[in-house]
Amino acid sequence: MKKFMAVFEEYLPAVLMLVTSMMIFIQVVIRYVFSGSIIWAEEFARYGIVWFVFLGSSLAVRENAHASVDVLVGLLPPKAKKIMEIVGLLISIAFCIIITWYGIGLAMRVQQMGNITPALRIPMHIPYLAIPSGCVLMAIRYIQQLVVKIQTPFDRG
Repeated sequence: MKKFMAVFEEYLPAVLMLVTSMMIFIQVVIRYVFSGSIIWAEEFARYGIVWFVFLGSSLAVRENAHASVDVLVGLLPPKAKKIMEIVGLLISIAFCIIITWYGIGLAMRVQQMGNITPALRIPMHIPYLAIPSGCVLMAIRYIQQLVVKIQTPFDRG
């Protein structure tokens, strides 16, 4: 499971970011130096960034890098702080499950339409699958954090 998560949290987003950045650079050079263009480059960059963001969100959960406002929680006593953190994790898990559910529904509706992307000519539902894919990975990470938080004694906070 760790290897699977590493591929989808670290390697795939890193490759997407690298390839997307290179594609945008190449597109700019071709456009301004050679007065040409790669027809599919901008579309590829758009979908690459979408996939990068959703898959990378899971890594941000793992590293506690998502923005949060915890000023009031930090002022609470240890037991109340732990309870609030558990409630926050439960809300985050619920949010990820809801977004996954609706994201899958959206991707399925787009698939039923049979549309393909204009330049890349791939099924249009593939870019939409970034939503549930990223949210499933985020939910897994939130569940892992919840388990650790529940197993941690109150006095350690």
